Amino acid sequence: MRKSPSTIVKANNIIEAKYKLNTREQKVLLLFISMLRPDHKSGHIYHTHVNEISEILNQNDAKWGDAYDSFKEIVTTLKSKPLHLENEKELIICNWLGSVTIVKQSGEIKFAFEPQLEPFLFEVKKNFTKYPLQNIIKLKSGFSIRVYELLKQYATIGKRRFELQDLRAMLGLEESAYPRYYDFKRRVLITAQNELKKKTDISFTFKEERHGGKKISSLVFFITQQKQDSDDELDQLDISLTKTVGKNSTSVKVEQTPFNNQTDTVTETETDEKEMRLTERLKEFGLDDWQVQKILKEVGADAQTGIWRLINEIKMFHRDGKIKGSLSGYAAKVIDAKYQLKFFRD
Repeated sequence: MRKSPSTIVKANNIIEAKYKLNTREQKVLLLFISMLRPDHKSGHIYHTHVNEISEILNQNDAKWGDAYDSFKEIVTTLKSKPLHLENEKELIICNWLGSVTIVKQSGEIKFAFEPQLEPFLFEVKKNFTKYPLQNIIKLKSGFSIRVYELLKQYATIGKRRFELQDLRAMLGLEESAYPRYYDFKRRVLITAQNELKKKTDISFTFKEERHGGKKISSLVFFITQQKQDSDDELDQLDISLTKTVGKNSTSVKVEQTPFNNQTDTVTETETDEKEMRLTERLKEFGLDDWQVQKILKEVGADAQTGIWRLINEIKMFHRDGKIKGSLSGYAAKVIDAKYQLKFFRD
């Protein structure tokens, strides 16, 4: 199997694996996977640059410190969120990345993939799905990226059926996330349907199935391959390949495309993902529900508020054993001091 530059090749086992990554984490991971070449061997060290990460995340105007903190957070998450690969014989639970080095002065990034994952990356000769990296760069929702991959896998067949619970698991949705089908349909399926039709080489419709009851139990997707207008797409995307750091590095410059009247839906989904991710981090600190809700309401989940930088600092202090007393008490005190949330006042 030959691989052209900026092309994603994934074993179908990985596409169907169960894992939970947000939009930014998926895009960085897919950029890394696009650097794979058939002649690379186990333990290969890849080189890229923080600027390249900023470009693919459409953060070209980010300051060095912000870009560094953002990437450090993404890498930390990628190394802490395993994927579950399962076949008839075994279940493999492993991380995405092995070692990661960030050269602070230059912004150079060196990384390797997790050894247990390498057979699914380097030895892909059959049962794989291949698509251009540019097809997912333009997607705003992490769910849209996962739906794209799952349907792209069956694009030549034109049809794919999922049990609802299996699909939710593949999308990394916990039971508490969009428990009502109406919300799942609106926030996940319809958003993905709109984004894929506008920005990728496939579109889809779907049929809801009920078995022995009133609740929706499975979904059948009907997949249509669509030709993208290469001139319009390339003009809007403005992808150029240039060497930045080392012979294996590829820089992808992305100019965000304008949205149609589905902007509100996509923006809501993106905000939901940020808030869900922030809620998870705050819960890990042991904060009470009312404290978490107050932070979401009065501070928000946007990086501009400084909340993510503060969370990373708390995590590093905890890791280094610098916190005296409970983690939850320390986190609440630090966050309250910065944002004046009145956690400790009547």
